[in-house]
Amino acid sequence: MIFLKVSFLGPATSFSHNAALKAFPEAELVEVESIHNVFDTVESKEAEFGVVPLENSTEGSVTSTLDLLLSHNVFITGELSIRVVHCLLAKSGIKKIEKIYSHPQALSQCEKWLRKNYPKARLVGSSSTASAAEHTAKLDNAAAIASKQTAPKFGLEILEEGIQDLDFNETRFVVIGLKHAEPASNNKTTMFFALKDKPGGLFDCLKGFKDSNINLTRLESRPSKKEAWNYVFFVEFEGDQTEPRVKKAIEELKKYTVLVKVLGSYPKAGE
Repeated sequence: MIFLKVSFLGPATSFSHNAALKAFPEAELVEVESIHNVFDTVESKEAEFGVVPLENSTEGSVTSTLDLLLSHNVFITGELSIRVVHCLLAKSGIKKIEKIYSHPQALSQCEKWLRKNYPKARLVGSSSTASAAEHTAKLDNAAAIASKQTAPKFGLEILEEGIQDLDFNETRFVVIGLKHAEPASNNKTTMFFALKDKPGGLFDCLKGFKDSNINLTRLESRPSKKEAWNYVFFVEFEGDQTEPRVKKAIEELKKYTVLVKVLGSYPKAGE
């Protein structure tokens, strides 16, 4: 039997932990303190895989993950989505809530509810929802937004359940590793590219995908972090990088770019 080590953003009971359990139910899960640490453990081979959040259906991209995908030598080997139900947690018997801790994405996903119910509370960002709950357990005037599974771990009471602003709140996680996933006809592909500075450059880059009948499912820009107002594009599309039509589109893309980084081809969530 092969034992895998898989790193995730902890503490245990964080949404990242739940995603890692779903993706690797029999692996040894390694808890780390930041998304950056997840990438580091994979790149240094301390863990074979890592599980990191990529985007939320309400708040969009997890920008730190996008930046780390660009700067690190890892590949995306899979993805999964989990439903996110946020709860307000606090120590039993608490009378006044002056601060509410959680991951910035979670705070944003509950913004309307918080504004209506705790308009005067100070919102404080944490590295994860579970770490917010862990910190809240030490305070007498605070609450945390986290999963219901977090409450018993840190001895907290669930004050409200399902406080996210939208019911269809899901987070998509990706699995990162040092090798590409196996080719498959139903795979999707994720990549970065950076344009040459010329009029119509983005049109030229995308035309090859249309000509090859490839369906783009996501396109967004991110600062390159190399100079001010310089950007890279993050793109996802249907198809495997080994398919002739995809190879053709990528070769065409290279004519109009200064960077092409294929992050991987892998099965869509749920397939």
